[in-house]
Amino acid sequence: MKEYSVKVTEVIQRTPTAVSIHMDRPDGFEYDPGQWAQFSLEVNDGLETRPLSFSSSPTEGFIEFTKGITRSAFSRAVQECEPGDTIHLKGPAGVLTYKGGDPKVTFMAGGIGITPLRSILKYLTDTGDAGLKTLLYASRNPEETAFLDEIKQWKSTDPNFTVVQAYEQPPEGWSGPVGFITNEMIADNIPDMGEQRFFVSGPPAMVGCVMDCFIDLKIPKERVQLEELTGYEGMV
Repeated sequence: MKEYSVKVTEVIQRTPTAVSIHMDRPDGFEYDPGQWAQFSLEVNDGLETRPLSFSSSPTEGFIEFTKGITRSAFSRAVQECEPGDTIHLKGPAGVLTYKGGDPKVTFMAGGIGITPLRSILKYLTDTGDAGLKTLLYASRNPEETAFLDEIKQWKSTDPNFTVVQAYEQPPEGWSGPVGFITNEMIADNIPDMGEQRFFVSGPPAMVGCVMDCFIDLKIPKERVQLEELTGYEGMV
């Protein structure tokens, strides 16, 4: 993988516990929607590296990662980033990629697992993909749901895009699904499971639960692509 040094251009507080870092996109840097890179930041007078998915789309003129903030020194460094700071990256890498073309696709995100799927969905929006797309998104509560406003905007403008949101801590008056993605949530909202291609992204516990659902629902593994985001155990 090729190495680059890039400048931070903007820092965005996505949720109370998630931060997006915008960076210059190096000349000639190409990646597929859904891929990741190794990002290195200065931590305690040295460099620390983490694999982080791009939350930006290749159709955008910048690159971006979005990180859930934990108690780690790397997370503190992310929070302390300022425009003009240098970040080192090596990449791209990863196979949870999709550029459209399938007639029916389902995306499943748990918490910060939305990041690579945001990259894909933004790409599909920008390129006008005509396939039927469904997003099942489980998060803690509306405040902790990254990219919620953008997802609502895509839903309002694309008749082929369906969003099913679930909350662990639902707001008052909520009538939608509560908790995690379950067999029932999948079966109720994806009646044509046998015709779907599936992309799943989230913390390992969430991905494991979804894979158990797929076994119960007899969805073949060859129709599924996974991305486990480690380091967020205990987070939705």
